[in-house]
Amino acid sequence: MMNHRVVRYFLYALGEIALVVIGILIALYVNQRQQWREDREQERAYLMELRQDLERNLEELERVIVKSQNVVIGSDSLIAYSRRAPKDIPDERMMQYMDQVMGYTKHMTQQGTVEDLMGSGRLEVIRNDTIRRAIATWEADLKLMRELEVDAKTSFLNLVEYLNTNVPIYERPDLNFFKTELLAQMRYLNRLTDRAIATDFLNEVYRDMKPFWEELLAQVNREINQTQAKTASP
Repeated sequence: MMNHRVVRYFLYALGEIALVVIGILIALYVNQRQQWREDREQERAYLMELRQDLERNLEELERVIVKSQNVVIGSDSLIAYSRRAPKDIPDERMMQYMDQVMGYTKHMTQQGTVEDLMGSGRLEVIRNDTIRRAIATWEADLKLMRELEVDAKTSFLNLVEYLNTNVPIYERPDLNFFKTELLAQMRYLNRLTDRAIATDFLNEVYRDMKPFWEELLAQVNREINQTQAKTASP
């Protein structure tokens, strides 16, 4: 009888242990599933925000591509006219070219989502390797563009400094002064050449960045479209 009771007690204890283990496993599974769904919802939210940033960055990229290209065209045109007959430049063209060489470009990059992901340590919630890698190397990928933007700005400031030093703006010179005197000055033409070279390099980097961001945007769109199906099960 004692042996029989021990066996019954032993079986009862095993049953209790089994129930506890099963309960723990169920709780872990439910918790894991809930955490998985929360991660997927967070992933989708980040992807939606990243898509908006990329769309705005591509729009801004179009602006700086056109602006930087106009700087190069204006600089090259004035240099070309200086070698031929500056007096023959139509007044409207002269005004257009001089306006084009002024100013500089800076891409006003939208990167709030990237900074949020990197700062919060939640980058691993993004499962797509290509997207995650692009976010992780975001600043490094923009480094060359930022450096060339500084060079282009410096060339612009050098041109402005030269104009302030050598053009009697207070006398309100007419276009003939710019055609006959300014375009005959070697230092001015050197400043224009520097503008053209620095801005042309920058324009090339802008153009190279465009297909990279377009492909990244396509990847993000594909992930967003697939997210709903992926949330059905972990």
